[in-house]
Amino acid sequence: MFFKIGVHFYFKKNIQLLTNPVKSDIIEKRLFEEGNIMAKKILAVFLSIVLSAQLFVIGVSAKGKKYIIVNPYEKVDWDEWGSYKFQPHCHTNASDGYLTVKESVQMHYDLNYDIVALTDHGTINKGWNQKPDLVPLIRLVKYDRTHMAPIIPLTDEEYESYQSGTAPSAERTHKNGMLDVPQGIELNMATPKADCHLTGYFSDYGQGLAGVYGDYETPSKGVREAGGISMLSHVGEYVYPDKDSADHVGQKVDDYYANKFARLFLDNAGSSLGIGINSATDAHTRCDRILYDQILQKTIPNGVVPWGFAFSDSHNVRSLNDAYTMLMMKDFDMNNFRESMENGWSFAVSHYSNGVELNGMEEIPGFDEDKVYDEKLYSQDNTPMVTRIDVDRDNGTIKIEGTNFDRITWVSNGNVIKREENITSGTAMLDLYSDDLLDDPYLYIRFYITGENGICYAQPFVLSVEGEEFTPVDVPETHDISTFLRGFATVTDWLFFRFNPLIWLFKYVALGYNVFDRFFHPYSN
Repeated sequence: MFFKIGVHFYFKKNIQLLTNPVKSDIIEKRLFEEGNIMAKKILAVFLSIVLSAQLFVIGVSAKGKKYIIVNPYEKVDWDEWGSYKFQPHCHTNASDGYLTVKESVQMHYDLNYDIVALTDHGTINKGWNQKPDLVPLIRLVKYDRTHMAPIIPLTDEEYESYQSGTAPSAERTHKNGMLDVPQGIELNMATPKADCHLTGYFSDYGQGLAGVYGDYETPSKGVREAGGISMLSHVGEYVYPDKDSADHVGQKVDDYYANKFARLFLDNAGSSLGIGINSATDAHTRCDRILYDQILQKTIPNGVVPWGFAFSDSHNVRSLNDAYTMLMMKDFDMNNFRESMENGWSFAVSHYSNGVELNGMEEIPGFDEDKVYDEKLYSQDNTPMVTRIDVDRDNGTIKIEGTNFDRITWVSNGNVIKREENITSGTAMLDLYSDDLLDDPYLYIRFYITGENGICYAQPFVLSVEGEEFTPVDVPETHDISTFLRGFATVTDWLFFRFNPLIWLFKYVALGYNVFDRFFHPYSN
Protein backbone atom coordinates (compact mmCIF):
# COMPACT_ATOMS: atom_id res chain seq x y z
CA MET A 1 0.00 0.00 0.00
CA PHE A 2 2.85 2.40 0.86
CA PHE A 3 4.51 1.62 -2.52
CA LYS A 4 1.29 2.52 -4.31
CA ILE A 5 1.05 5.85 -2.52
CA GLY A 6 4.73 6.70 -3.15
CA VAL A 7 4.62 5.89 -6.83
CA HIS A 8 1.37 7.81 -7.22
CA PHE A 9 2.77 11.03 -5.79
CA TYR A 10 6.19 10.72 -7.47
CA PHE A 11 4.83 10.37 -10.97
CA LYS A 12 2.08 12.93 -10.41
CA LYS A 13 4.63 15.53 -9.37
CA ASN A 14 7.10 14.87 -12.19
CA ILE A 15 4.46 14.69 -14.88
CA GLN A 16 3.44 18.18 -13.81
CA LEU A 17 7.05 19.32 -14.26
CA LEU A 18 7.38 17.67 -17.67
CA THR A 19 4.38 19.56 -18.94
CA ASN A 20 6.01 22.89 -17.89
CA PRO A 21 8.86 23.88 -20.31
CA VAL A 22 10.06 26.61 -18.03
CA LYS A 23 11.03 24.05 -15.42
CA SER A 24 12.77 21.55 -17.71
CA ASP A 25 16.14 22.33 -16.14
CA ILE A 26 14.78 21.20 -12.80
CA ILE A 27 13.91 17.89 -14.34
CA GLU A 28 17.41 17.37 -15.75
CA LYS A 29 19.06 18.19 -12.46
CA ARG A 30 16.74 15.96 -10.49
CA LEU A 31 17.22 13.05 -12.87
CA PHE A 32 20.98 13.41 -12.67
CA GLU A 33 21.14 13.65 -8.87
CA GLU A 34 18.54 10.97 -8.13
CA GLY A 35 19.18 8.56 -10.97
CA ASN A 36 20.47 5.74 -8.84
CA ILE A 37 17.80 6.26 -6.18
CA MET A 38 15.05 6.28 -8.77
CA ALA A 39 16.33 3.09 -10.33
CA LYS A 40 16.18 1.37 -6.96
CA LYS A 41 12.68 2.69 -6.34
CA ILE A 42 11.48 1.48 -9.72
CA LEU A 43 12.94 -1.96 -9.05
CA ALA A 44 11.29 -2.06 -5.61
CA VAL A 45 7.95 -1.01 -7.03
CA PHE A 46 8.23 -3.60 -9.79
CA LEU A 47 9.04 -6.38 -7.35
CA SER A 48 6.19 -5.35 -5.06
CA ILE A 49 3.74 -5.44 -7.96
CA VAL A 50 4.92 -8.91 -8.95
CA LEU A 51 4.68 -10.13 -5.37
CA SER A 52 1.19 -8.64 -4.94
CA ALA A 53 0.02 -10.30 -8.13
CA GLN A 54 1.31 -13.63 -6.95
CA LEU A 55 -0.43 -13.27 -3.59
CA PHE A 56 -3.69 -12.33 -5.30
CA VAL A 57 -3.53 -15.35 -7.56
CA ILE A 58 -3.04 -17.85 -4.75
CA GLY A 59 -5.45 -16.07 -2.38
CA VAL A 60 -3.02 -15.30 0.43
CA SER A 61 -3.30 -12.17 2.54
CA ALA A 62 -0.47 -9.77 3.31
CA LYS A 63 -0.23 -11.49 6.67
CA GLY A 64 0.48 -14.78 4.96
CA LYS A 65 -2.88 -16.42 5.69
CA LYS A 66 -4.88 -18.48 3.28
CA TYR A 67 -8.48 -18.85 4.41
CA ILE A 68 -10.52 -21.99 3.98
CA ILE A 69 -14.23 -21.22 3.66
CA VAL A 70 -16.86 -23.88 4.39
CA ASN A 71 -20.01 -22.81 2.57
CA PRO A 72 -23.22 -24.11 4.24
CA TYR A 73 -25.02 -23.57 0.93
CA GLU A 74 -22.45 -25.55 -1.07
CA LYS A 75 -25.00 -28.11 -2.30
CA VAL A 76 -27.74 -25.59 -3.10
CA ASP A 77 -28.45 -25.31 -6.83
CA TRP A 78 -29.58 -21.69 -7.05
CA ASP A 79 -30.88 -22.14 -10.59
CA GLU A 80 -32.90 -25.31 -10.04
CA TRP A 81 -33.93 -25.42 -6.37
CA GLY A 82 -36.95 -23.64 -4.99
CA SER A 83 -37.18 -21.17 -2.12
CA TYR A 84 -40.00 -22.00 0.30
CA LYS A 85 -41.57 -19.99 3.08
CA PHE A 86 -41.69 -21.91 6.35
CA GLN A 87 -43.37 -21.08 9.66
CA PRO A 88 -41.61 -23.12 12.37
CA HIS A 89 -43.62 -21.95 15.39
CA CYS A 90 -47.26 -20.89 15.74
CA HIS A 91 -50.29 -21.56 17.93
CA THR A 92 -53.98 -22.37 17.71
CA ASN A 93 -56.74 -22.58 20.30
CA ALA A 94 -55.64 -26.16 20.89
CA SER A 95 -53.39 -24.57 23.51
CA ASP A 96 -53.32 -20.79 23.96
CA GLY A 97 -54.01 -19.21 20.57
CA TYR A 98 -57.06 -17.34 19.32
CA LEU A 99 -57.41 -19.17 16.00
CA THR A 100 -58.80 -22.60 15.29
CA VAL A 101 -56.70 -25.07 13.35
CA LYS A 102 -58.85 -24.45 10.29
CA GLU A 103 -58.49 -20.66 10.54
CA SER A 104 -54.75 -20.84 11.08
CA VAL A 105 -54.19 -23.08 8.06
CA GLN A 106 -56.33 -20.87 5.83
CA MET A 107 -54.57 -17.67 6.88
CA HIS A 108 -51.08 -19.10 6.47
CA TYR A 109 -52.15 -20.32 3.04
CA ASP A 110 -53.33 -16.80 2.11
CA LEU A 111 -49.96 -15.41 3.27
CA ASN A 112 -48.09 -17.61 0.79
CA TYR A 113 -46.65 -20.02 3.30
CA ASP A 114 -45.41 -23.24 1.79
CA ILE A 115 -44.69 -25.15 5.01
CA VAL A 116 -46.35 -24.72 8.42
CA ALA A 117 -45.63 -26.38 11.76
CA LEU A 118 -48.40 -26.08 14.35
CA THR A 119 -46.58 -26.05 17.70
CA ASP A 120 -49.09 -25.76 20.48
CA HIS A 121 -47.95 -25.93 24.11
CA GLY A 122 -47.54 -29.54 25.18
CA THR A 123 -49.81 -30.61 22.33
CA ILE A 124 -48.51 -32.72 19.48
CA ASN A 125 -49.88 -31.92 16.03
CA LYS A 126 -51.47 -35.07 14.56
CA GLY A 127 -52.31 -33.42 11.26
CA TRP A 128 -54.46 -30.47 10.27
CA ASN A 129 -57.39 -32.81 9.67
CA GLN A 130 -57.29 -34.37 13.12
CA LYS A 131 -58.15 -33.09 16.57
CA PRO A 132 -55.03 -33.25 18.77
CA ASP A 133 -54.96 -34.63 22.28
CA LEU A 134 -55.63 -31.53 24.38
CA VAL A 135 -54.13 -30.24 27.61
CA PRO A 136 -57.25 -28.75 29.20
CA LEU A 137 -55.33 -26.95 31.95
CA ILE A 138 -53.39 -24.87 29.40
CA ARG A 139 -56.57 -23.90 27.58
CA LEU A 140 -58.26 -22.99 30.86
CA VAL A 141 -55.35 -20.83 32.06
CA LYS A 142 -55.53 -18.97 28.75
CA TYR A 143 -59.32 -18.79 28.73
CA ASP A 144 -59.23 -15.17 27.55
CA ARG A 145 -57.80 -16.47 24.28
CA THR A 146 -59.33 -19.89 23.88
CA HIS A 147 -62.73 -19.44 25.55
CA MET A 148 -62.54 -23.23 25.67
CA ALA A 149 -64.06 -23.13 22.19
CA PRO A 150 -64.34 -26.30 20.10
CA ILE A 151 -61.29 -27.47 18.18
CA ILE A 152 -62.07 -27.27 14.48
CA PRO A 153 -59.70 -29.22 12.24
CA LEU A 154 -59.94 -29.47 8.47
CA THR A 155 -62.07 -32.04 6.77
CA ASP A 156 -60.20 -34.66 4.78
CA GLU A 157 -61.28 -32.95 1.56
CA GLU A 158 -60.07 -29.55 2.77
CA TYR A 159 -56.83 -31.08 3.95
CA GLU A 160 -56.10 -32.54 0.54
CA SER A 161 -56.88 -29.22 -1.16
CA TYR A 162 -54.42 -27.28 1.00
CA GLN A 163 -51.74 -29.88 0.39
CA SER A 164 -52.30 -29.88 -3.35
CA GLY A 165 -52.65 -26.10 -3.69
CA THR A 166 -56.22 -26.24 -4.98
CA ALA A 167 -57.85 -24.66 -1.92
CA PRO A 168 -59.56 -21.36 -2.78
CA SER A 169 -57.73 -18.15 -1.85
CA ALA A 170 -58.07 -14.58 -3.06
CA GLU A 171 -54.55 -13.64 -1.87
CA ARG A 172 -52.31 -16.63 -2.51
CA THR A 173 -49.93 -16.39 -5.47
CA HIS A 174 -47.86 -19.54 -4.82
CA LYS A 175 -49.01 -22.40 -7.03
CA ASN A 176 -47.93 -25.25 -4.79
CA GLY A 177 -49.76 -26.48 -1.72
CA MET A 178 -48.58 -26.47 1.89
CA LEU A 179 -46.65 -29.12 3.79
CA ASP A 180 -47.97 -30.08 7.23
CA VAL A 181 -44.92 -30.65 9.45
CA PRO A 182 -45.62 -33.78 11.49
CA GLN A 183 -45.66 -33.80 15.28
CA GLY A 184 -44.94 -30.14 15.86
CA ILE A 185 -45.03 -29.16 19.54
CA GLU A 186 -43.79 -26.48 21.91
CA LEU A 187 -42.04 -28.37 24.68
CA ASN A 188 -41.81 -27.51 28.39
CA MET A 189 -45.34 -26.24 28.08
CA ALA A 190 -45.78 -24.49 31.43
CA THR A 191 -42.51 -23.61 33.11
CA PRO A 192 -42.76 -21.12 35.97
CA LYS A 193 -41.07 -17.69 35.99
CA ALA A 194 -39.81 -17.80 32.38
CA ASP A 195 -40.58 -19.47 29.08
CA CYS A 196 -37.95 -22.20 28.74
CA HIS A 197 -39.34 -23.51 25.51
CA LEU A 198 -38.22 -25.52 22.53
CA THR A 199 -40.09 -26.60 19.43
CA GLY A 200 -39.96 -30.23 18.38
CA TYR A 201 -40.82 -32.02 15.13
CA PHE A 202 -40.92 -35.61 13.87
CA SER A 203 -41.08 -37.06 17.39
CA ASP A 204 -43.80 -38.50 19.58
CA TYR A 205 -42.43 -36.81 22.68
CA GLY A 206 -43.66 -34.15 25.07
CA GLN A 207 -47.44 -34.47 25.08
CA GLY A 208 -48.71 -32.91 28.31
CA LEU A 209 -45.28 -32.57 29.92
CA ALA A 210 -45.07 -29.36 31.93
CA GLY A 211 -41.31 -29.02 32.28
CA VAL A 212 -39.32 -27.21 34.92
CA TYR A 213 -37.69 -23.80 34.98
CA GLY A 214 -34.43 -23.65 33.04
CA ASP A 215 -34.56 -27.25 31.85
CA TYR A 216 -33.81 -27.29 28.15
CA GLU A 217 -31.72 -30.40 28.44
CA THR A 218 -34.47 -32.93 29.19
CA PRO A 219 -36.75 -32.11 26.24
CA SER A 220 -33.78 -31.84 23.83
CA LYS A 221 -32.66 -35.29 24.87
CA GLY A 222 -36.22 -36.62 24.72
CA VAL A 223 -36.70 -35.46 21.13
CA ARG A 224 -33.32 -36.85 20.10
CA GLU A 225 -34.02 -40.26 21.61
CA ALA A 226 -37.40 -40.32 19.87
CA GLY A 227 -35.77 -39.66 16.50
CA GLY A 228 -36.94 -36.08 16.03
CA ILE A 229 -35.42 -32.64 15.60
CA SER A 230 -35.78 -29.52 17.72
CA MET A 231 -34.73 -25.90 18.05
CA LEU A 232 -34.47 -23.47 20.94
CA SER A 233 -37.24 -20.89 21.06
CA HIS A 234 -36.92 -17.22 22.10
CA VAL A 235 -34.29 -17.95 24.75
CA GLY A 236 -34.17 -14.24 25.62
CA GLU A 237 -37.29 -14.85 27.66
CA TYR A 238 -35.20 -17.15 29.85
CA VAL A 239 -31.96 -15.18 29.84
CA TYR A 240 -33.89 -12.06 30.84
CA PRO A 241 -36.70 -13.36 33.09
CA ASP A 242 -38.54 -10.06 33.01
CA LYS A 243 -38.72 -10.65 29.25
CA ASP A 244 -37.28 -7.20 28.62
CA SER A 245 -33.84 -7.22 27.07
CA ALA A 246 -33.96 -3.54 26.06
CA ASP A 247 -31.48 -2.55 28.78
CA HIS A 248 -28.96 -5.13 27.59
CA VAL A 249 -28.67 -4.37 23.87
CA GLY A 250 -25.18 -4.29 22.47
CA GLN A 251 -23.77 -6.24 25.43
CA LYS A 252 -22.40 -9.74 25.78
CA VAL A 253 -24.59 -12.24 27.54
CA ASP A 254 -23.31 -13.93 30.71
CA ASP A 255 -21.01 -16.74 29.61
CA TYR A 256 -23.03 -19.19 31.69
CA TYR A 257 -25.84 -19.11 29.12
CA ALA A 258 -23.44 -19.54 26.22
CA ASN A 259 -22.04 -22.66 27.92
CA LYS A 260 -25.49 -24.00 28.76
CA PHE A 261 -26.78 -23.84 25.20
CA ALA A 262 -23.51 -24.75 23.52
CA ARG A 263 -23.38 -27.88 25.69
CA LEU A 264 -26.94 -28.71 24.61
CA PHE A 265 -26.02 -28.53 20.92
CA LEU A 266 -22.89 -30.60 21.43
CA ASP A 267 -24.73 -33.29 23.40
CA ASN A 268 -27.60 -33.51 20.91
CA ALA A 269 -25.79 -32.90 17.64
CA GLY A 270 -27.89 -33.78 14.61
CA SER A 271 -31.14 -33.41 16.54
CA SER A 272 -30.96 -30.04 18.33
CA LEU A 273 -30.46 -28.08 15.14
CA GLY A 274 -30.24 -24.48 16.25
CA ILE A 275 -31.76 -21.47 17.88
CA GLY A 276 -34.44 -18.91 17.10
CA ILE A 277 -32.50 -15.67 16.66
CA ASN A 278 -35.43 -13.40 15.86
CA SER A 279 -39.05 -14.06 16.76
CA ALA A 280 -42.32 -12.14 16.75
CA THR A 281 -41.51 -8.41 16.89
CA ASP A 282 -37.99 -9.07 18.20
CA ALA A 283 -38.88 -7.54 21.55
CA HIS A 284 -37.66 -10.55 23.53
CA THR A 285 -34.97 -11.76 21.13
CA ARG A 286 -33.08 -8.53 20.46
CA CYS A 287 -29.98 -9.86 22.29
CA ASP A 288 -30.23 -13.42 21.02
CA ARG A 289 -27.95 -12.78 18.04
CA ILE A 290 -25.13 -11.76 20.38
CA LEU A 291 -25.75 -14.91 22.42
CA TYR A 292 -25.78 -16.88 19.17
CA ASP A 293 -22.33 -15.54 18.30
CA GLN A 294 -21.06 -16.54 21.73
CA ILE A 295 -22.47 -20.05 21.25
CA LEU A 296 -20.85 -20.39 17.81
CA GLN A 297 -17.46 -19.55 19.31
CA LYS A 298 -17.84 -22.56 21.60
CA THR A 299 -19.42 -25.10 19.25
CA ILE A 300 -17.59 -24.54 15.96
CA PRO A 301 -14.14 -25.43 17.35
CA ASN A 302 -15.79 -28.64 18.57
CA GLY A 303 -17.20 -29.50 15.15
CA VAL A 304 -20.84 -28.44 15.56
CA VAL A 305 -22.61 -25.54 13.83
CA PRO A 306 -26.07 -24.65 15.21
CA TRP A 307 -28.28 -22.93 12.65
CA GLY A 308 -30.22 -19.70 13.10
CA PHE A 309 -34.00 -19.63 12.56
CA ALA A 310 -36.79 -17.05 12.74
CA PHE A 311 -40.47 -17.55 13.51
CA SER A 312 -43.61 -15.63 14.39
CA ASP A 313 -44.68 -17.52 17.52
CA SER A 314 -48.12 -16.23 16.49
CA HIS A 315 -51.14 -16.47 18.74
CA ASN A 316 -53.41 -14.19 16.72
CA VAL A 317 -54.10 -12.94 13.21
CA ARG A 318 -51.85 -9.90 13.33
CA SER A 319 -48.65 -11.75 14.11
CA LEU A 320 -48.84 -14.59 11.59
CA ASN A 321 -46.27 -13.05 9.24
CA ASP A 322 -43.93 -11.22 11.61
CA ALA A 323 -41.02 -13.59 11.02
CA TYR A 324 -40.33 -16.88 9.27
CA THR A 325 -37.62 -19.05 7.77
CA MET A 326 -36.95 -19.46 4.06
CA LEU A 327 -35.80 -22.94 3.03
CA MET A 328 -33.90 -23.91 -0.10
CA MET A 329 -35.18 -27.29 -1.28
CA LYS A 330 -34.47 -29.49 -4.29
CA ASP A 331 -37.95 -30.96 -4.28
CA PHE A 332 -41.06 -29.90 -2.43
CA ASP A 333 -41.66 -32.80 -0.10
CA MET A 334 -41.19 -33.76 3.54
CA ASN A 335 -37.87 -35.54 3.07
CA ASN A 336 -36.33 -32.49 1.41
CA PHE A 337 -37.82 -30.28 4.11
CA ARG A 338 -36.10 -32.20 6.89
CA GLU A 339 -32.86 -32.38 4.93
CA SER A 340 -32.92 -28.61 4.43
CA MET A 341 -33.54 -28.02 8.14
CA GLU A 342 -30.74 -30.34 9.21
CA ASN A 343 -28.17 -28.92 6.78
CA GLY A 344 -28.86 -25.22 7.26
CA TRP A 345 -30.04 -24.54 3.73
CA SER A 346 -32.12 -21.68 5.03
CA PHE A 347 -32.37 -18.00 5.91
CA ALA A 348 -33.98 -16.42 8.97
CA VAL A 349 -36.26 -13.56 7.89
CA SER A 350 -38.14 -10.92 9.88
CA HIS A 351 -39.93 -7.62 9.39
CA TYR A 352 -38.48 -6.53 12.74
CA SER A 353 -35.02 -5.86 14.12
CA ASN A 354 -34.15 -4.34 17.49
CA GLY A 355 -30.63 -5.74 17.54
CA VAL A 356 -27.52 -3.73 18.34
CA GLU A 357 -24.05 -5.15 17.69
CA LEU A 358 -21.22 -5.12 20.23
CA ASN A 359 -19.63 -2.12 18.49
CA GLY A 360 -22.85 -0.14 18.77
CA MET A 361 -24.08 -0.65 15.20
CA GLU A 362 -27.83 -1.16 14.92
CA GLU A 363 -28.82 -4.04 12.67
CA ILE A 364 -31.25 -1.68 10.95
CA PRO A 365 -30.23 1.90 11.74
CA GLY A 366 -33.21 3.92 12.88
CA PHE A 367 -35.59 0.94 12.79
CA ASP A 368 -39.14 2.07 13.53
CA GLU A 369 -41.37 -0.70 14.83
CA ASP A 370 -44.43 1.56 14.76
CA LYS A 371 -44.01 2.07 11.01
CA VAL A 372 -44.08 -1.68 10.42
CA TYR A 373 -47.27 -1.93 12.42
CA ASP A 374 -48.99 1.19 11.11
CA GLU A 375 -48.28 0.42 7.46
CA LYS A 376 -48.96 -3.31 7.93
CA LEU A 377 -45.61 -4.20 6.39
CA TYR A 378 -45.65 -7.32 8.55
CA SER A 379 -48.32 -8.84 6.29
CA GLN A 380 -46.36 -8.43 3.06
CA ASP A 381 -43.77 -10.56 1.27
CA ASN A 382 -41.36 -7.69 0.75
CA THR A 383 -38.60 -8.62 3.14
CA PRO A 384 -34.97 -8.92 1.98
CA MET A 385 -34.02 -12.32 0.55
CA VAL A 386 -30.83 -13.92 -0.73
CA THR A 387 -31.14 -15.42 -4.20
CA ARG A 388 -27.58 -16.61 -4.84
CA ILE A 389 -24.28 -17.11 -3.01
CA ASP A 390 -20.96 -17.72 -4.76
CA VAL A 391 -17.84 -18.55 -2.79
CA ASP A 392 -14.42 -18.17 -4.43
CA ARG A 393 -12.09 -20.07 -2.12
CA ASP A 394 -8.96 -19.28 -4.14
CA ASN A 395 -9.43 -15.54 -3.84
CA GLY A 396 -11.23 -15.53 -0.48
CA THR A 397 -14.46 -13.89 -1.58
CA ILE A 398 -18.12 -14.42 -0.78
CA LYS A 399 -20.48 -12.83 -3.29
CA ILE A 400 -24.22 -12.61 -2.74
CA GLU A 401 -27.21 -11.60 -4.78
CA GLY A 402 -30.58 -10.71 -3.35
CA THR A 403 -33.73 -8.64 -3.42
CA ASN A 404 -35.24 -5.85 -1.32
CA PHE A 405 -32.00 -4.87 0.42
CA ASP A 406 -29.70 -1.86 0.44
CA ARG A 407 -27.28 -2.79 3.24
CA ILE A 408 -25.20 -5.79 4.19
CA THR A 409 -23.36 -6.49 7.45
CA TRP A 410 -20.68 -9.14 7.87
CA VAL A 411 -19.98 -10.61 11.33
CA SER A 412 -17.06 -12.79 12.37
CA ASN A 413 -16.31 -14.19 15.82
CA GLY A 414 -18.92 -11.87 17.31
CA ASN A 415 -17.55 -8.70 15.70
CA VAL A 416 -18.77 -6.65 12.76
CA ILE A 417 -15.96 -6.75 10.23
CA LYS A 418 -17.66 -4.87 7.40
CA ARG A 419 -20.84 -2.97 6.58
CA GLU A 420 -21.73 -1.81 3.09
CA GLU A 421 -24.58 0.67 2.62
CA ASN A 422 -26.55 2.30 -0.18
CA ILE A 423 -26.49 -0.85 -2.30
CA THR A 424 -28.59 -0.52 -5.45
CA SER A 425 -27.20 -3.32 -7.60
CA GLY A 426 -28.72 -6.23 -5.68
CA THR A 427 -25.22 -7.64 -5.17
CA ALA A 428 -22.54 -7.44 -2.50
CA MET A 429 -19.19 -9.08 -1.86
CA LEU A 430 -16.80 -9.69 1.01
CA ASP A 431 -13.08 -9.93 0.30
CA LEU A 432 -11.40 -11.64 3.24
CA TYR A 433 -8.03 -10.19 2.22
CA SER A 434 -9.24 -6.60 1.96
CA ASP A 435 -7.48 -3.88 3.96
CA ASP A 436 -10.73 -2.15 4.87
CA LEU A 437 -12.10 -4.81 7.23
CA LEU A 438 -12.91 -3.53 10.72
CA ASP A 439 -11.49 -6.67 12.35
CA ASP A 440 -9.65 -9.83 11.35
CA PRO A 441 -12.05 -12.57 10.25
CA TYR A 442 -11.71 -15.84 12.07
CA LEU A 443 -13.68 -18.96 13.00
CA TYR A 444 -16.79 -18.08 10.99
CA ILE A 445 -18.47 -15.49 8.84
CA ARG A 446 -22.16 -14.75 8.88
CA PHE A 447 -24.02 -11.93 7.20
CA TYR A 448 -27.39 -10.31 7.13
CA ILE A 449 -28.98 -8.06 4.55
CA THR A 450 -31.41 -5.32 5.48
CA GLY A 451 -33.80 -3.04 3.69
CA GLU A 452 -36.80 -0.86 4.27
CA ASN A 453 -39.01 -3.84 5.08
CA GLY A 454 -36.89 -6.08 7.26
CA ILE A 455 -33.86 -8.30 7.65
CA CYS A 456 -32.55 -11.63 6.34
CA TYR A 457 -29.87 -13.58 8.25
CA ALA A 458 -27.65 -16.15 6.53
CA GLN A 459 -26.17 -19.22 8.21
CA PRO A 460 -22.54 -19.17 9.39
CA PHE A 461 -19.68 -19.96 7.01
CA VAL A 462 -16.98 -21.79 8.97
CA LEU A 463 -13.66 -20.05 8.41
CA SER A 464 -10.26 -21.54 9.13
CA VAL A 465 -6.67 -20.87 8.12
CA GLU A 466 -4.76 -23.33 5.96
CA GLY A 467 -2.26 -25.25 8.03
CA GLU A 468 -4.02 -24.48 11.30
CA GLU A 469 -6.57 -26.53 13.19
CA PHE A 470 -9.19 -25.30 15.63
CA THR A 471 -8.29 -25.91 19.23
CA PRO A 472 -11.28 -27.60 20.90
CA VAL A 473 -12.99 -25.35 23.41
CA ASP A 474 -13.88 -26.63 26.87
CA VAL A 475 -17.63 -26.28 27.32
CA PRO A 476 -18.46 -27.33 30.87
CA GLU A 477 -21.74 -28.85 31.90
CA THR A 478 -23.97 -26.36 33.65
CA HIS A 479 -25.85 -27.17 36.80
CA ASP A 480 -28.36 -24.66 38.00
CA ILE A 481 -31.74 -24.67 39.68
CA SER A 482 -33.14 -26.69 36.77
CA THR A 483 -30.97 -29.65 37.80
CA PHE A 484 -32.44 -29.54 41.29
CA LEU A 485 -36.00 -28.98 40.07
CA ARG A 486 -35.88 -31.87 37.62
CA GLY A 487 -34.49 -34.18 40.28
CA PHE A 488 -37.00 -32.92 42.85
CA ALA A 489 -39.91 -33.41 40.44
CA THR A 490 -38.77 -36.93 39.61
CA VAL A 491 -38.34 -38.02 43.23
CA THR A 492 -41.58 -36.37 44.36
CA ASP A 493 -43.47 -38.07 41.55
CA TRP A 494 -42.13 -41.47 42.58
CA LEU A 495 -42.82 -41.00 46.28
CA PHE A 496 -46.17 -39.25 46.27
CA PHE A 497 -47.84 -39.09 42.89
CA ARG A 498 -47.09 -42.05 40.69
CA PHE A 499 -49.19 -44.50 42.67
CA ASN A 500 -51.90 -42.04 43.71
CA PRO A 501 -55.25 -42.61 41.97
CA LEU A 502 -56.29 -39.00 42.61
CA ILE A 503 -53.19 -37.77 40.81
CA TRP A 504 -53.93 -40.20 37.99
CA LEU A 505 -57.33 -38.63 37.61
CA PHE A 506 -55.88 -35.10 37.73
CA LYS A 507 -53.31 -35.88 35.05
CA TYR A 508 -55.95 -37.43 32.84
CA VAL A 509 -58.44 -34.57 33.22
CA ALA A 510 -56.07 -31.58 33.43
CA LEU A 511 -53.04 -32.70 31.40
CA GLY A 512 -54.84 -34.96 28.98
CA TYR A 513 -52.78 -38.12 29.05
CA ASN A 514 -53.23 -41.69 30.23
CA VAL A 515 -51.12 -42.27 33.31
CA PHE A 516 -50.76 -45.98 32.63
CA ASP A 517 -49.06 -45.28 29.30
CA ARG A 518 -46.36 -43.43 31.19
CA PHE A 519 -46.19 -45.45 34.33
CA PHE A 520 -42.59 -46.42 33.81
CA HIS A 521 -41.64 -43.62 31.40
CA PRO A 522 -42.86 -40.41 32.97
CA TYR A 523 -40.98 -38.06 30.65
CA SER A 524 -41.79 -39.62 27.32
CA ASN A 525 -44.98 -39.89 25.35
